[in-house]
Amino acid sequence: MFDLLPSFRETLNALLRGRARRVLLAVSGGPDSMALLDLAARWAPGADAFLAVGHVNHGLRGRTSAADARFVRRQAAARDIPFRAQRVPVRRFARLEGLGIEEASRVLRYRALARMAADLRCAAVLAAHTLDDQAETVVMNLVRGAGPDGLGGMAPRSTWPVPVPRARTGSPRPRRSNEGPLLLRPLLTVPKNEILGYLRDRRVPFRTDATNALPLFFRNRVRPVLQAWEEERPGLRERLARLAEVLRDEQDYWDALMPPFSRRRGLDLRPFRTLHKAFQRRLLRHTFGFSSFAAIERARAFAMDPGAASRQSVPGGRLEKAEGRLIFRRRSRPID
Repeated sequence: MFDLLPSFRETLNALLRGRARRVLLAVSGGPDSMALLDLAARWAPGADAFLAVGHVNHGLRGRTSAADARFVRRQAAARDIPFRAQRVPVRRFARLEGLGIEEASRVLRYRALARMAADLRCAAVLAAHTLDDQAETVVMNLVRGAGPDGLGGMAPRSTWPVPVPRARTGSPRPRRSNEGPLLLRPLLTVPKNEILGYLRDRRVPFRTDATNALPLFFRNRVRPVLQAWEEERPGLRERLARLAEVLRDEQDYWDALMPPFSRRRGLDLRPFRTLHKAFQRRLLRHTFGFSSFAAIERARAFAMDPGAASRQSVPGGRLEKAEGRLIFRRRSRPID
């Protein structure tokens, strides 16, 4: 029997980095999250860790969603692990915010998990994303036109990915990077077939979401394409995941090279114009927060042209040249 526990233990201990070992497991009831639950339950006693299970009911599949919640509750109880669940109004939120169902589900899911973690004083939330999910994410981001950041896919350890509403007003309050909970993905290097083998060997039950086979969401449409490519070029998923890891490492390196900056003081144009354009792009992204290629190139062209006007509109605000410096004046809406 192939046991994932030794590698899981090593990975999770490295990801926690000594943080207080109170963790919330995000469990949908599907195969990946049930493997996460079983592995974490086996890891916790030796690590002197507190576990809780968090389940988010998106309310998109009627009675099936309710059955998923009951299943996860029973599985948590069988392991004597505290259980929390929350139903979120995905369709209503999507309509009010002008979002697609997939993105609305993601935002509300992370908000709900953050609230559960806060209530339980959990320092980290564990998600069950696998190597296959990582490969899909890289392809999805490539098709969307992402740059190196997007092609870096999901990180094994990251800050919370969405703004969390204030408790009283409900208005979004972005978290600073040093606030919790952490988001950890200890299964990110594990292929799906190993997950299924582990569940089979351990006789761990799981729920099957029939909508995963339907082309309702972008990820669902990418999955069969990626499977066809995998059959044509075996090992493709592993190579895509490795590409993501390399790009994340390179981004970390570039971030360490970036000089201290002040958005109010901006960039000194004279040395900026002597830099390679790759460094210029990263400086603009790092200093002003631009994420789209179009915004970065518009800003770079404006900075490089000594004869250009003193002001230039860019997504999210305007750039100004003043006393040999490039300064960004932000509008109220975020940068594209």
